[in-house]
Formats: sequence, C-alpha cells, structure tokens
Amino acid sequence: MIVSRAVPTEAIFQRGRILTLSNALSFLRLLLAFYLYSLIAQRRVEEALIWIALAIFSDFADGFLARRLNQISELGKILDPLADKLCIGLCSVALYFHFGLPLWVVVVLIGRDILIVLGALVMMRSTHVVAPSQMAGKIAVTVMSALLLSYLLELRSLQVPLQVLTVVAIVFSALQYGQRFYRQVIKTERI
Repeated sequence: MIVSRAVPTEAIFQRGRILTLSNALSFLRLLLAFYLYSLIAQRRVEEALIWIALAIFSDFADGFLARRLNQISELGKILDPLADKLCIGLCSVALYFHFGLPLWVVVVLIGRDILIVLGALVMMRSTHVVAPSQMAGKIAVTVMSALLLSYLLELRSLQVPLQVLTVVAIVFSALQYGQRFYRQVIKTERI
C-alpha cells in the first residue's frame, strides 16, 4: 500500500502535473457522474452498469497510471476523490427518486462527503497542505458503491445488510478522518 504525504497547497497546479493521463481520467469521471444520473433516472440499468464499470475501472486506473508513469500530482489527489464523491452523490439521489433508496441513506452519504470536503478545506487553509485520501475512506466508498448497486439491480436481500455495513464503514472512516483532522489542525493551532 502506498501512503501519500500531505504537501503544500501551492503544488496543486504544479507545472507539468496538470495535464496528465491520470488527471484526465479523474476529470472524465467527474463528467460521467452527470451521465450516470441521467441513465439511472431513465431506468436504463444495463447502460448504467456498463458506465459504472468504466467509472470503477477509471478510478483504479488513474491511480495506477499516476504511479506507473510518475505522474502523481496534487491536483490528482483532489480530482480523484472529488469524482468519487460526485458519482456517489448523484447516483444516490437518482436511486432515491427512481429505485427506492431511503432518504436517510442519501443524507448520510452526501453528508459524509460534505463533512470531508469542509474538513479538507479547513485543513488546507490552516496547514497549507493537501491531505491524501485514507484507506478507511476508500473502503467506505467501495461499500457505499455496493449498496448503491444493490438498489440499482433491485437485490432486496442485500440492501439492509449493506446499509448496516455502509454505516459501520462511514463511522470508522469518520473516526479516522476526525483523528487526522485533530492531529493536523487542532494540535497545530495550539502550538
């Protein structure tokens, strides 16, 4: 497992690290989120599954390519999780309106992402660093994706167990992100 370190915010738009293949994949995934919303809203499940598979593939490919081609960038560390959050958020809203995903699940998923973004902005402002994603957050996204797929495919027997697993994964990742926030922001301000 590769763990990224936090870096200065000035490096986000580092020359030569903006227009990379991995950043392009993340940016395309940002745009794909809106198309996925449309497909789910139109109940075009088969097409949505194909594009979801491509989104998942691009999520793994962008990080792999960034490491393999030595194109790791601070912009990529922002674009990649932002694309994940937009895909999860828009898909959950579409599934709420068209496939019966409970509203509380949508609120929890989007609320979690809003808190993470706000925490990251506060951290960037106070410490001047871009904090990388953590493994617990990546696991939570994977579990949330499985939950959303259970609604898209209408796999009712998996929906409640995946709701419980999603809540557990979100709580665990929230604790981990909260601990990092405390260490890097609150403790820093006290010194």
